[in-house]
Amino acid sequence: MEFFDKKEDVLDIQLTEYGKSRLAIGKLNPAYYAFFDDDIMYDASGSGFAEVQNDIEPRIQEDTPKLKLIRTRTGAETRVNQFLNNLETAIGNSNSDPATNTAVFKQQQPFAEKGKLAAYPIGRSSLNSEYNPAWNIQVLSAPEISSSQRYLNDNDYIDNIPQLNITIDYETYFGEGLIPAAAITNHLGDTSIYLGLNENYLMMEIIEENTDFEKENFDVQVYQSQSVTGYVQMSYGADNDLYFVEPTSNNVNYYMNLLVDEEIPQEVLRELNISDRAVVTNASRLKLNRDLYTTQNEEPCD
Repeated sequence: MEFFDKKEDVLDIQLTEYGKSRLAIGKLNPAYYAFFDDDIMYDASGSGFAEVQNDIEPRIQEDTPKLKLIRTRTGAETRVNQFLNNLETAIGNSNSDPATNTAVFKQQQPFAEKGKLAAYPIGRSSLNSEYNPAWNIQVLSAPEISSSQRYLNDNDYIDNIPQLNITIDYETYFGEGLIPAAAITNHLGDTSIYLGLNENYLMMEIIEENTDFEKENFDVQVYQSQSVTGYVQMSYGADNDLYFVEPTSNNVNYYMNLLVDEEIPQEVLRELNISDRAVVTNASRLKLNRDLYTTQNEEPCD
């Protein structure tokens, strides 16, 4: 552990133990970088002393020593003992296949052992705004929103993750007569009765406020909650214009259709009284405004 020499040192790059393990198997692929300020105290009043505003910048930039990067927060002996315990458990299991024991060598380390050097990256706000980036989420359809809560991550650091719990009901019913498009069965037995399904959908408008609106603003990731393995990230089915590719249980489109922007069907937009031009292109920051002149489900004035 040593401090930066601010007169000579400019940049220090180190691989964490997790990064070294990825490099060793040829899977280290740096794609992004981020800035962190976890070790900076902007408001000194939180430490029990006061200072004038003009003293804040020199205290942070010049008067406070800066530690060089610490590659790991766990000792080598701790990591070796954990690896040996995992290996002993795998080999000692009478039902284990020796060919699968190699998975022990490839086990991903939890976040705390990947370094935990910094937890909260600095967001990038617009130059035209003095506020931090913030989510603006509007639910335009009518599902049941049961609660809004924050989860605390248990991997040795606290992470506030806003979560919306939304319930979407699909109505099943019995009908009689000719089989319509909404039917999910043929006629039951010798009767003219069938089982039908009224599908439902969730329509949301998601905007990140106080940031620059670009051509592509979001990456959508879908996770499945499983009782044993926790949250497992789903993948999107492979696109193929020549033939249909059957989705598997690991694909998002195996369970639902996820559509964005101009992929949204026109009948859904009309049902919600949303202007077509509001979702035609990402070039302008048009919100999904409802048509104020629609009088659906309203009594006419006298």
